[in-house]
Amino acid sequence: MSPESWLKIAMPAFPVGYTVFGIWLYFGENPLPILPAPIAFWGLVVCFYLFSHLYTPEQRRYPLVTMVFATILWLVASLTSHNLSKFLGSTSYHGTLSLMGRTDFWYAYICSTAAFTGGLWNFRRYEPMIISQIRQDRFTANQAADHVEE
Repeated sequence: MSPESWLKIAMPAFPVGYTVFGIWLYFGENPLPILPAPIAFWGLVVCFYLFSHLYTPEQRRYPLVTMVFATILWLVASLTSHNLSKFLGSTSYHGTLSLMGRTDFWYAYICSTAAFTGGLWNFRRYEPMIISQIRQDRFTANQAADHVEE
């Protein structure tokens, strides 16, 4: 795949980078509680990009089901991430291991990983189709412009 294709899905990753840079490197705080929501949202945005640019008449329901599923995963990751953030400020927090012992941690990271993996898997599967559709559309448009000029 082209570097342009990878740039398309790298742009929605900026919230992940801002979270790591802003929370961990700049403030020196633990980014683990708030990292799952941007990761899951990244997968959702990649799915939205793919299925807003791709027409698949043989699989009409697949894009809708995939985006609804990614949205649910993002919602669960966001809610459990919020619970983790509240735990971070409590007296029960004693470091990263105490954070990883919470069920909210596992729900947040499993859901965010599933949403991200689904987005990336669909990207690797459907981006070549989008590129070929774009090339075909450009070729057709150039041919039409050539016929108009003649």
